[in-house]
Amino acid sequence: MWNLLYNLIVMPIQMVVEITYLLMSRFLGNQGFAIIAVSIVIQTLILPLYKRSDALQDEEREKQKEMEHWVKHIKKTFHGDERFMMLQTYYRQQNYKSYDALKSSISILLQIPFFMAAYNYLSHLQEIKGTAFWVIPDLGEPDRLLHIFGMQLNMLPIAMTVINIVSGIIYTKGMPRKSKVQVYGLAVVFLVLLYNS
Repeated sequence: MWNLLYNLIVMPIQMVVEITYLLMSRFLGNQGFAIIAVSIVIQTLILPLYKRSDALQDEEREKQKEMEHWVKHIKKTFHGDERFMMLQTYYRQQNYKSYDALKSSISILLQIPFFMAAYNYLSHLQEIKGTAFWVIPDLGEPDRLLHIFGMQLNMLPIAMTVINIVSGIIYTKGMPRKSKVQVYGLAVVFLVLLYNS
């Protein structure tokens, strides 16, 4: 099942990443700039998907806000099975299904196949191993740019996390705490996953 999903969803994206990288590498003549170009091209390609997922998230937030008064009232007034039955009845009257709450996670879920495709292709790319780019001595290894108290820290994943958190602060301004936690949590997950890459 996993292989089927990977082949249907991730492999086509990985092919786009590979073709983009090869074209950009040939055109720009530099692997570092080619990787940056891949990132820009992929982000541009998925922008319509992000816009649609944002629209779905906005719909979900509006529906939650619309129902908030009665949901709080039901939760305050009823307990146990009675609360559950009342909430289910209210949701049914409002044409709200429990899986509608997943709409707020669509943008996060969209990122996963693109991340997997880019990571899988670039992490196995032999031509970047031993290649220097700007202050990075080897694109095929963790950067180890910062030395503190005899420890080597990888600055690129830390910089990525800071950028993700700052953009998250800007992007989630005025949004509920749940949306903010998702964005910041994802930034931390990517830090952990990519720290040694």
